[in-house]
Amino acid sequence: MGECPAYNPFGADVLDDPFAAYAEARGQCPVHYFADYEPGFYTAFTHADVVKITMKREDWTARYGLSPRFQRGVGFNTDGSEHLKFRKAVVAGLGPRNVDALEPVIKAIVDDLLDKMIEHGPGDFHDLFAGPLPLIVIARLLGLEGDLGRFKELSDALMAEGMNSTDPRGFNQVLAELDRYWDEQLAPRKAALATVDQPGPEHLGTLVPDDMMSNLLIVRTAEGEPLTDFEISNTLMNLLLAGNETTISLLTNMVWRLLEEPTRWAALLEDRMLVETAIEESLRFDAPVLGMFRTSERDVELSGTAIPAKSKIMAAYGAANRDPQVFADPDEFLLDRPKAELRAHLAFGRGPHACPGAALSRLEARIAINALLDRLPTLRLDGPGTRIEPFNFWGRRTLPVAW
Repeated sequence: MGECPAYNPFGADVLDDPFAAYAEARGQCPVHYFADYEPGFYTAFTHADVVKITMKREDWTARYGLSPRFQRGVGFNTDGSEHLKFRKAVVAGLGPRNVDALEPVIKAIVDDLLDKMIEHGPGDFHDLFAGPLPLIVIARLLGLEGDLGRFKELSDALMAEGMNSTDPRGFNQVLAELDRYWDEQLAPRKAALATVDQPGPEHLGTLVPDDMMSNLLIVRTAEGEPLTDFEISNTLMNLLLAGNETTISLLTNMVWRLLEEPTRWAALLEDRMLVETAIEESLRFDAPVLGMFRTSERDVELSGTAIPAKSKIMAAYGAANRDPQVFADPDEFLLDRPKAELRAHLAFGRGPHACPGAALSRLEARIAINALLDRLPTLRLDGPGTRIEPFNFWGRRTLPVAW
């Protein structure tokens, strides 16, 4: 192990190509401390250490937030039984049966978007297709498909301020706007449920719409208490991020890599069985979430580095997914990568905080790529794209394409 390199997670060179910086750090300094932030935070670059952080609940907690800032833990940003009650409420709408039932809905949305994309002609794949698809799907799940314009504005603002700014004032302003928006949307549901003594699942689809927003209003804790407004708004915010932005990045990254080397696109045209492999290799190679944060519960050690209690650490999924100790030729995008390696990627996290929307994201990607292959077989890149802004997210903000 050598001297730690001058790694700056917010530096222009790292933002442009985080994986090269990850490789250098992983080889010389598998756990790095970045002091030029308030508070300073660690980053773990190896697959083994990232797995430890996500799995060892006695050492690492999510209750101080999943960003570099210390925040009050609520909803998904908790642990143990507290976390499970929120996860249960969300997973109820994202289980395999519910997700499978969405397939015809997603296919219809994809077909409509492709009709409009073809009518428009060559342009930005992000704006024409990848951006609208997950937004429409999560809006439908939440019961907000009638308000897509405002929903998109708030989603864009949340990504721009919530994950990239070192100044929390912009983030706090977006949260306040989101809270007002959730209040507006929840108010009629609350009024309808207030007319009965014990709101329950039987009232979904009758008194209130059968959607995830309504479901959060009828969930009860182990003590029989409803979720607080703060708990509901935080859960909705996390759903907005997890159900929208990560899938957008999966779609843009995947199309980018398949078209970057045209033989990859041609291989999928020839053999559709490769679509599933391409999805998993894309998740490994270009993790949409480069890393999430945990806080040490006590003094711990990772790869020979002592980490004091109450320290923030970024579990770098993007670095772990290219660890040569786990993946052969980690910096190559391979459509014949062994399944055992594909199953080892950490793009959706691991353990109790693994992304509950992973199955939905994969379904959207599978339907989208197959439809693109069917209807736009001559799809090609039409110029350089640009990355999204947040330092710990990875996707294409623009991706010019033609056919």
